[in-house]
Amino acid sequence: MADYADVDKVSPHRDGGRYRGGLILPPHATIPAMTAPIPVTRETVKRLAVYKQGLHQRPASDDPSRLKRIIERIGLLQLDSISVVARSHYLVMLARAGVYDPADLDALLDDGFLFESWSHAMCQIPFANYPWYRPWIAQRHTLETRWKIERLGEDFPEIVETVLALVRERGPLSSKDIEGERRGPGGWWSWKPAKVALEYLLYRGELMVSHRINFQRYYDLSERVLAGRQFSTDKTLDDYRRWTIASGLRHLGIATANQVSDYYRQYKRSAANHLRDMQESGEALPVAVAGWAENAFIHRDDLPLLEEIQSGRHEPELTVFLSPFDNLFWDRERDAMLWDFEYTIEVYTPKAKRRYGYYVMPILQGCDLVGRIDPKVDRVRRRLTLHALYLEKGVKYSAALSRGLIEAIEEFMAFHGCDSFELVECQHKRLANRLRRYFS
Repeated sequence: MADYADVDKVSPHRDGGRYRGGLILPPHATIPAMTAPIPVTRETVKRLAVYKQGLHQRPASDDPSRLKRIIERIGLLQLDSISVVARSHYLVMLARAGVYDPADLDALLDDGFLFESWSHAMCQIPFANYPWYRPWIAQRHTLETRWKIERLGEDFPEIVETVLALVRERGPLSSKDIEGERRGPGGWWSWKPAKVALEYLLYRGELMVSHRINFQRYYDLSERVLAGRQFSTDKTLDDYRRWTIASGLRHLGIATANQVSDYYRQYKRSAANHLRDMQESGEALPVAVAGWAENAFIHRDDLPLLEEIQSGRHEPELTVFLSPFDNLFWDRERDAMLWDFEYTIEVYTPKAKRRYGYYVMPILQGCDLVGRIDPKVDRVRRRLTLHALYLEKGVKYSAALSRGLIEAIEEFMAFHGCDSFELVECQHKRLANRLRRYFS
């Protein structure tokens, strides 16, 4: 059976099934009678998506629960270790909360409000959702993976048992607490055997992340991390899969079956089946988006919100820089369908072949992706450098654009503790001159 890396997306094959809405259905599948799709414009879908992701306006800065409510709203925070600026999950929160203390976000894991698990990727997730994940985590305990051959070799059983025994005896441990030699150059192969064993045990559910110090994970036995916590144990694996599809639809607003499947990284065909069931029960309603070949869906509970969006309420008012791993545009196909926005993470692209830069962050203004920046923070010099600032095709200079960018840069500098700014390259001279004058 495939491991996690194999199941994040499943491409349909032309195996005799029937094509409908961008998906291949098995030959025996029945297509339910459908109500007439709700017609919407692409602009409406964008506005609804921005609202659902909490990027339309800021919560009150003095609200002590604002970080919790933001995470509950978007469902999960993807983790990534790149740190040319603040790490991704801090940036996702910055875009929604404004300037905050990162220690407050760290505390949500330490205090048990969040837990960590594979989901869209490795993510931090509200612990209230743990009952849904529990059967999936339990299933992973039984899955065969390629870790044994590719990462630990023939010493696999001994290394894993030794690491598990150390955690059992000594309590929460990080990989650096366990001695070991690194193997091979680069990537996962640079992990020492103990780190691989810890991650393997985390994947299987035998260990959980108890806390982090300076982003370093500390692993403990799952039963110790869960001790004293109350949660239901009646959910099944099918309950989990149905919950991810319903939740993914709610987090996106309006989306196709394939787009919904990507939010919690489910099988595309499984997502189509669950959405078909939801449509039959009236929980999901079909939507026809102008210009989209595929039918989309909306959760029935979001119909009043859709009417509000269409009437002009909830006008988006922010200009923010989005992490490359922001929930708003996880699905690159959706990015193109909604914003005509082509995005590739170029971190692993040789410098000479990069189009935009190393760690490019899209610029969201209102409900439009209007440009990109390639930022770097010099923490010693307290300096924010934009190696490049690009505007998307068709985006013109305006006072509103300039004002929004200035506010976003000021916020970004304040969050990172920067007191100086440098813009290296910008193809729009008027905008470049405005920014350089303002921050000089």
